[in-house]
Amino acid sequence: MKNILMSTAALAALALVAAAPARADEPALQLGVGGYISGYAVYNDQDEAAGTSLRSFDFRKDTEIHLSGEVALDNGITAGAHMELHADRTDDNSHDIIEESYLYLSSSWGRVNFGEEDGVAYLLQVAAPSADDKIDGIRPDIGTFTAANGGTLDYAQDPFGYENKLTYITPVFNGFQAGVSFNPSVSEGDQDALDGMTVDNNIGDFNNGWELAARYEGSFDAIDLALGAGYSHADTERDAAVGAAASDNLNIWNVGATLGWGAFGLGASYMDSDNGVSPAAGTDADTKTWVVGADYTTGPYKLGVSYLNQSIDDGVPGFGTEDQEADRWTAGVVYEWGPGMTFRGAVQWQSVDNVAGSAASTADVDGTQVTLGTQLNF
Repeated sequence: MKNILMSTAALAALALVAAAPARADEPALQLGVGGYISGYAVYNDQDEAAGTSLRSFDFRKDTEIHLSGEVALDNGITAGAHMELHADRTDDNSHDIIEESYLYLSSSWGRVNFGEEDGVAYLLQVAAPSADDKIDGIRPDIGTFTAANGGTLDYAQDPFGYENKLTYITPVFNGFQAGVSFNPSVSEGDQDALDGMTVDNNIGDFNNGWELAARYEGSFDAIDLALGAGYSHADTERDAAVGAAASDNLNIWNVGATLGWGAFGLGASYMDSDNGVSPAAGTDADTKTWVVGADYTTGPYKLGVSYLNQSIDDGVPGFGTEDQEADRWTAGVVYEWGPGMTFRGAVQWQSVDNVAGSAASTADVDGTQVTLGTQLNF
């Protein structure tokens, strides 16, 4: 009931703010179209499971179209909407066409987002420098390692994805900024506006997802500094006879820091998630991920390196091993050959140590990925 009252009050406040008097001459709505298209040639030499034959060379593409509408009112409020659409065809239609779709209000008091958008734990998260953010960034879009070889690793704190949520982010005060997000239905997904509220959470589903985050950015002489931290929590629907031992409340947190000095950049980030799995169920599934990166910019070139380590204890969700530890090294260069246009090349090596079953037999797998591509932002 407390969550319902808080959410109702927040939405009522949004409605009152939006209804505040605007200027009489009907301010013009500014429409915008943007996005990006990236294409890569990818070579991957990785270990194969018995009886399989993996393709070693292929093309990869990632494309998004961004649509926006915004109007600045005479009362100091800016109101707008933003949508992001995937523009890549997939044979199995597994890619959702709409990625983000939300409205927002902003002014001197901060910004409010409502709809399908990331929460503050991701929006304010500090990412380490990368060789190519499409390959080894906080949320990579291009990857060819199979699940047995660790898959495409990331460290984005986005446990609730793009589910409908309400977010408030403060304005920047002396370099500091903070925010909070609330997502009532985490596991059930979004209902159609006319479907009603007939389905409650099932046993084991997450609900009432909260996120808190803070970030600081400042400069001291020749040093640029960024610090950030975020926390995510969700309740688990339980049943005394069935669900109590199998699941637990979800808790995730992250910290990150970057330093910039002239053309050099250095940073690190750490994230810890319990995945909502209860140790009482005989598993733990705690996932700890840390990454460190550095880059150097000279003219149109940016050279970067990064290292990521991820360990999962006592049960890997969706894979079944008892423990898993992955190491990933990446080095690459990005060349800006025009406004919004870049050539990118990177070499990535990934090694995974899988410990399966009570016999603790170890299976070490690794692979090397080479990528060469380009991206156009528009």
